[in-house]
Amino acid sequence: MPVRRSPPFPSGRRARRLARLGLFAAMLYLALVGLDAFVYRTLPRLDRFSPEHRELLYSYGVYDPATNPLYRPWLHGYVNEPGLPPHRGTADDAYRAYGMFLADAPAVDVSGTDALGWWNARLPGQADVLFLGDSFCYGAGSGTARSIPALYENATGQAVYAACKNGYGLPQYRDILRRLTVEAPPDGPERFRGRTVVVLIYVGNDLAADLFVYRDRLREEGLGPWRHWRLTTLRRLARYLRDAARGSGQALAAAPTPAVDTRGAYPVPLTEPTENGLPFAFHPFYRGFIDTDWFGPAEADDIRRVLADLRDLAEKGSFRLYAVVLPTALQVLYPRIDFAAVPRRSEFARKAADMTRNLNALTARLLVMLDEAGIAGLDMEPRFMDAPDAGRYYWPTDTHLTSRGNAAVARALADALASGENESPTHPAAPATP
Repeated sequence: MPVRRSPPFPSGRRARRLARLGLFAAMLYLALVGLDAFVYRTLPRLDRFSPEHRELLYSYGVYDPATNPLYRPWLHGYVNEPGLPPHRGTADDAYRAYGMFLADAPAVDVSGTDALGWWNARLPGQADVLFLGDSFCYGAGSGTARSIPALYENATGQAVYAACKNGYGLPQYRDILRRLTVEAPPDGPERFRGRTVVVLIYVGNDLAADLFVYRDRLREEGLGPWRHWRLTTLRRLARYLRDAARGSGQALAAAPTPAVDTRGAYPVPLTEPTENGLPFAFHPFYRGFIDTDWFGPAEADDIRRVLADLRDLAEKGSFRLYAVVLPTALQVLYPRIDFAAVPRRSEFARKAADMTRNLNALTARLLVMLDEAGIAGLDMEPRFMDAPDAGRYYWPTDTHLTSRGNAAVARALADALASGENESPTHPAAPATP
């Protein structure tokens, strides 16, 4: 008589095991959802990390920006703490990006912040000219007293208000202009009532990283509670920890070892004098321009919309809007690099021409879009290229302009506005080609 073999597990036992397994998976998932919400909304309030790491966690989208008292929803970004006293900073961000810390790094003096969180001694209602921009606007490489807005005020005698901060981009310039004009009470101290608005546009990140950060924040706000069901916070925390371990991405500052391969981007001597006689360290962010496939129709449309909004706000407020396009150091200094002293096989030697060409192409595209929007523009690249001392316009240790470079911008802007010059970008000077 054949022997019947029983199944490995009775069907009832198998069903119970599967049910328990499903219940465990569901409980684990719900626990992760709760952990995601805790990390995003509660952990930033506990102040468990250093200011440096907290800033990075906000940058990676791990922390809810609304938990930061310096976050402004209308700006989709941050301001400085209002009422800060003056402080001293350094102009060495490029050197620090490669793990080089100078004992005598170039020092800059930054003034205290006003009630709105920007570096000014007056409020917008007391100004004749409003400047909008990022770190190139407040004087990251020169100090507030030698910034472009301050030097412009010295040259013209017009009272200036500078609403600028590192990390700002074109959409934020639009938001600030709206906030200080049509949204501010007509008779209030925050209402700008002058007749000239200058937008400083830095090609290096205003058309790239800052644009994407702003877009990501808008997308984040649309997620709502669903972000936790997707475990968005935990996934971003994992990316932050990965970058910190590798010493890459925004987490570069949290790398376990300070030394970073420069890939030939340091030391880079010029064929003419540099500030303090130092060789250049071209910041790692330039590698993002080896190709510009990331800049497509969507990005171009974003910029067009922002420029149209700026123009409309200018028309509504009856003030003159003027855009100043600031080139990167690589664009200006490429013809002045002593490539004989740069390792031929290094990534920088092989790719610098591509990076420069792509940056010039983006500049040319921006100039055309300014013209299409009907916004007067001043392209500083050809002026810098023709300057005999352009090697000292940028810090070799930093991405920013020196006070000498700022002075060149302020002079050109004052001359253009005084003469009523409208340098239409329709026929811009041809961008420098490597």
